[in-house]
Amino acid sequence: MSEALDHEVHIRRSIELAHLAVERGDHPFGAVLLSAEGEMIAEGMNAVPSTGDVRAHAELEAVVNARRLGPAEQIPGGIMIASGEPCPMCATGMVWAGLSRIVFAAATPDFAQYLAPGPSFTLRCRDIIESASSKVVLEGPIEGVGALEPFLAFAAR
Repeated sequence: MSEALDHEVHIRRSIELAHLAVERGDHPFGAVLLSAEGEMIAEGMNAVPSTGDVRAHAELEAVVNARRLGPAEQIPGGIMIASGEPCPMCATGMVWAGLSRIVFAAATPDFAQYLAPGPSFTLRCRDIIESASSKVVLEGPIEGVGALEPFLAFAAR
C-alpha cells in the first residue's frame, strides 16, 4: 500500500469520525489505525473536551483502542490514517508505537484558522518524523477528500 489513494476509504472514514467528534462536542479530528497489512484494527476521535484529558487526540485514542481491542503486536509496523495533520505529541506517540506510515488529509496551516485560539506549535509532523531514529513514511495532505469540512462545521457551532 504505497499510494495515498490506496487509503481513500480509510481517509474518508477518518473525516467521518472527525464529523462525529464535532457532533458530540469535541474537536474535529478522527483517525483510523491499520495493521501493516492494511486491515483496520482501531479507530479514534478527539475527546479532549468531553474527557478533559489533553492527551485524548484522535491518533493516540486509536492506538489506545487498538491495545484494548486486540493483540498489541498488530500496532508496530501499522499505518495511521488521520483526518488532520498530527500534532507534535501525536507524531511522537506514533513513532514510539512503532508505526511505519502516517497519512493525513488536512494540513495544519489549512485548518488552524478554524480552531479556537490556544497553544500551538511551529513544529510540524514532518519535523518530528524526520528527527526520529526510526523510518516512518509520511503522506499528506491529501487533496479532494473534503478534509476541511469537519473544521468548518466546528467553526460554525
